Amino acid sequence: MGGVTIKRRKSNPYLVILSSFLGFLIMGSVLLYSPPSQLKPTSFIDCLFIATSAFTVTGLSPVDITEHFNYFGLTILLILVQAGGLGLVTLAMVVFIMIGKKVGLKNRFLISEALNQGSIGGVLRLVRFLFFVSLAIELLGTTFLAMEWIPRFGIINGLYRSFFTAVSAFNNAGFALDSNNLINYQSNPVINFVITTLIIVGGLGFTVLIDCYKKNSFQKLRVHTKIMLVGTLLINISATMVIYLLEMNNYKTLGGHIWYEKLQMAYFQAITTRTAGFNTIDISDMNTDSILVMMLLMFIGGGSTSTAGGIKLTTAAVILFGTLSFIKQHEQINIYKRAIDFKFLLRSFAIVVLSSAMIFSVTFLLVLLEPNLPFLQLFFEVVSAFGTVGLTMGITDDLSAIGKLLIIIMMIIGKIGVLTIVFTFSRPKKQAYHFPKEDILTG
Repeated sequence: MGGVTIKRRKSNPYLVILSSFLGFLIMGSVLLYSPPSQLKPTSFIDCLFIATSAFTVTGLSPVDITEHFNYFGLTILLILVQAGGLGLVTLAMVVFIMIGKKVGLKNRFLISEALNQGSIGGVLRLVRFLFFVSLAIELLGTTFLAMEWIPRFGIINGLYRSFFTAVSAFNNAGFALDSNNLINYQSNPVINFVITTLIIVGGLGFTVLIDCYKKNSFQKLRVHTKIMLVGTLLINISATMVIYLLEMNNYKTLGGHIWYEKLQMAYFQAITTRTAGFNTIDISDMNTDSILVMMLLMFIGGGSTSTAGGIKLTTAAVILFGTLSFIKQHEQINIYKRAIDFKFLLRSFAIVVLSSAMIFSVTFLLVLLEPNLPFLQLFFEVVSAFGTVGLTMGITDDLSAIGKLLIIIMMIIGKIGVLTIVFTFSRPKKQAYHFPKEDILTG
């Protein structure tokens, strides 16, 4: 009697990632919705919204988290932020290592892909390194913040507030334990510079941190790392000066402060706008031109494999250099004396087109569903959600249940990435043949 051969269907890794993400998200939402977490009754849609915001390290919230959740609920929120910042795969490997469970080849391949490593050699050692470096940076940030907050709030409350904020800042989440975020500390240099430093380091991405750790010279760094370091510096300086110049005479924001306080506040908002979502000025009071600049910063976001959202700085850089190469009629895209494969330009354009289409579609739906809310505020909310930034012009709590659900979807897409979403539900096939070439008219 002949045996029957059953062909195993190859699992879709993108579907596995999305399913795991949603499963963890639902679990976090249920925990926040449970009575032991709440000080005030909070609807499930709001708990789902906040859990999504924490797990996608965004920072948007339709309610004041300090009024609605006790320490247990806030700690659940903190775990979601930490898990979202490290990533599910990395976090799972950390747990496996701690409990002494053997990590098989399949899981080693997963973590190598998640961290953009070329091989699985030493990948568990790398996971340990990332976990302990992340924890060390967060504890260092906690120490500096505690120097300010323990005298104000006491040892227990001051330490908890410091650790919560440090984890939120390093993971670019933007959750703060004050109703008005960090507006009370807009002129406090310690709070401002500790938090922005945590945001910058977290927004660079683990790939950059690993490369900097392994190399001892800028010339030896990967092109990706060089783009992130130089690009982050340039965009932060430019954004600071633009916000400073646009808001310096606005007495609702920077106006009325002395020049170095204005510069400090502009710097803080320039840094946090790209990734984190903290604010030391009321966003709804900013000028329209400043709002548009901030939306561009949120759309660009931080680095790949980082805690930030957006299309990513390297994506924008590849498109910029590709455009310059076309204008100069170069046959290759050259960055730091390295030729960039054309497929990365196509990938970058695909990310921008899909991201723009998603933002347009959700904004369009919100304009239809929320006719009482201003267009600019809705547009800003959508871009903030996509960039997993967490800044708002004050309309989050005014959204309907469907409106909140749309923002939840945008936060998930912004965190996972538009390409992951597309590849989850599509079946790409390699082209087996090629057609003759023909020119078309463009421009």
